[in-house]
Amino acid sequence: MRVREAAERLEVSVSTVYAMVARGKLRCSRVGVGRGVIRISEDQLAECLRANEPAEARLPSKRTPLKHLRLS
Repeated sequence: MRVREAAERLEVSVSTVYAMVARGKLRCSRVGVGRGVIRISEDQLAECLRANEPAEARLPSKRTPLKHLRLS
């Protein structure tokens, strides 16, 4: 997808997407000669969203007993 499409999906500005790419927070592919154009795959976008979700969303529920969680 193009940068503009990624910005719409992330609900941020195009310049924010460029900044995320520059800082390494959003992986991308470049197509073409020289710097080329930036393309972002669905997998790269999903990876960015997972990495930036709030920490409490990644933690188990307080009601989930830890002994029932698989740690492997």
